[in-house]
Amino acid sequence: MTTQKQRSSYLKKHGSWGRLKKWLSNASGYKCWYCEAKSTRASFDVDHFRPKLGVTVNGVLLEGHAGYYWLAYEWSNFRLACQRCNRPENSETDNLHGKANEFPIQDEAHRCKSSAGLLASELPKLLDPCLQADCALLADGIDGEVKPAASIGTWEFERAKYTIERLGFNEWNTPESKRSAWQTLALLIAAVGMNTNQDVIDELKKYLSNDHEYSSFYRSAIGTHRDKAWVEALL
Repeated sequence: MTTQKQRSSYLKKHGSWGRLKKWLSNASGYKCWYCEAKSTRASFDVDHFRPKLGVTVNGVLLEGHAGYYWLAYEWSNFRLACQRCNRPENSETDNLHGKANEFPIQDEAHRCKSSAGLLASELPKLLDPCLQADCALLADGIDGEVKPAASIGTWEFERAKYTIERLGFNEWNTPESKRSAWQTLALLIAAVGMNTNQDVIDELKKYLSNDHEYSSFYRSAIGTHRDKAWVEALL
């Protein structure tokens, strides 16, 4: 039986999951799977959704849990993440963001500690970008902020709120940046009005493309103009 120290030493020397970074990037149009940002300052990380070498909850290391080491080389546990979503960092509000080894679940009694456990019973608090049902729990506001889509007081609301805050979706002037770009598009739509303009349509299609940064936001924002038949057809 290997010890935690031995596993840690081995995994640090044999981090072959990095070889899948290009493949994972291609799958998302070179966007972070969590926040949809494109990395302009640093390379992406291959995040282990379930941490491989220890688990923390609210910054406290769980005693008696060695991490999900048996999933260290399981490709289905990999998520492409920008460094701000993955690595601990204080925002301008001085709040700590970044997934790191955080992985709270709804009920610790269902926490898997070995490959014999049933992962489906864990119910992670962090939303999984690989699950459409989880993605649907996030809503994009016209103000550029990401918000919970579920009703306050529900577990779904708590999961969305936790993910937004933990990964800092609304930090680092991100809402302002999205709002600024949207204002230009809104002016184009207003200028065209109820008529069809192919140049405007072609421009909007760029923002609606799945490989465009924050395409979910732009789809939501452009959708506020569904009263125009040509916009409805575009969506």
